Amino acid sequence: MTLIYENDLSDPRDLSLHDAQAETVEWQGRRALKLSGLAVVPTLTLVEGHVEVQIGADGTAYPGIAFRVADGLNYELAYAQPHTSGKWDALQYDPVFHGSNTWQLYHGEAYQKAAEVPTGAWFKFSIDFKNQWARIRLGDQAPLIVPRLAQPHSAGFIGLWTFLPAYFCDLRVSTLSDDAPLAAALLPIDPATITAWFVEGFGAIECEPTGILNLNRYLPAPLGQVRLSRWIEVLSAEPIELEFGFSDELTLQIDDQVIFTGQNIFHNAPEWEKRGYVAPTNRTQCTLAPGRHQLLADLKGSEPSFGWGLIMKLRGDNFKLLPANLG
Repeated sequence: MTLIYENDLSDPRDLSLHDAQAETVEWQGRRALKLSGLAVVPTLTLVEGHVEVQIGADGTAYPGIAFRVADGLNYELAYAQPHTSGKWDALQYDPVFHGSNTWQLYHGEAYQKAAEVPTGAWFKFSIDFKNQWARIRLGDQAPLIVPRLAQPHSAGFIGLWTFLPAYFCDLRVSTLSDDAPLAAALLPIDPATITAWFVEGFGAIECEPTGILNLNRYLPAPLGQVRLSRWIEVLSAEPIELEFGFSDELTLQIDDQVIFTGQNIFHNAPEWEKRGYVAPTNRTQCTLAPGRHQLLADLKGSEPSFGWGLIMKLRGDNFKLLPANLG
């Protein structure tokens, strides 16, 4: 690796702050940057590279590295969570769209990994990124490999980010080493998954490669409601099974009949199922007469961040989905 940039982070004036607070302090024997929010290196943009920094926290915090920063509202992000040390989400990839963190949409082994994250002590946090992949590592522990980064831009600024205060020092940016991994493949998508929706007032939009519809990618404000639709052509009156997940509040109907209503939001609880992840854990079934029927999903974003979206699978042999652009 060849060193491109280094900064001991002793002077916040070297950084551009975005909705952030920063000051120089002494912490655990080092002069450090105490940060809350996003701080960007304004003189450095990268398409690919290696970024590492020393990080520490006194308790609950989400400190990490922002990269390919387009602006203060859109960037790739990964961080460590000292307060969930050892759990499945101790390392988290969390792309930010229109100012919204979207970790409820990007979860599972491609976006999260268990790691031992210390509290009250310094640890090294690093990211390698190139093309569509990233490697995220805490110290010498096994890395999290992200096989497909979410942001559309391939270059951007480098930054530091944390929700709740944390400490940073010794930022170093280098070229990639020779052992950078090849891009890993995502698991193939279930063919029953709906991969596009028509959004009323907006048009047809595509789901992510995982099958999850990321509304934050297209719409700037999650505090609202959208109506999603698809037309189904039923060939014979046999049951159709719907498997779906969502965030934050959903009402499903077929034609004029409501078939589901529910809420799935974040709860500060240790159980996975209470975190508000978008996963197809809900199921319902219906039998429709032959002909065309409209599937409608009214989806409300009631949380200011965390992810606003939907995933749905339709199972059965008696129907076909009509193109999403039919509205």
